Amino acid sequence: MNAVHDDVVKLVDKELESANKKFPMFRSAHEGCAVILEELEEARDEMVNTELFYNHLWKTVKENSDFGSLLDAIQVKAESLACEAIQVAAMAKKFQESMEKFNG
Repeated sequence: MNAVHDDVVKLVDKELESANKKFPMFRSAHEGCAVILEELEEARDEMVNTELFYNHLWKTVKENSDFGSLLDAIQVKAESLACEAIQVAAMAKKFQESMEKFNG
C-alpha cells in the first residue's frame, strides 16, 4: 500500500471535522451529490492545471531551457490537487453519515 495512506485517511477525517463545524449534515441525497460534484470539479481543475504545467515543463526540457520554476509550480498544483481529493473523500464520508443520520 501507499506510504501515506494512513495519513490521508487521517486528513480526510480532519477535513470532515472542519466541514462539520462550519456546515450542517446534508439534508438530502441531492445536496450530498451536488457538494461532491463541486469538489470533483475543483479537483479536476487542479489536475488540468498540473498537466498544463507539466506540458510546459516537457517542452522546456526538450528545448534544454531552465525549468526549475515549473517544478515548483507542479509541486504546488499537485499539493492543491491532493487537498481537493481529500475534500472529495471527506464529502463522500459526510454524505454517508448524513444519510445514516436521517435514515437511521
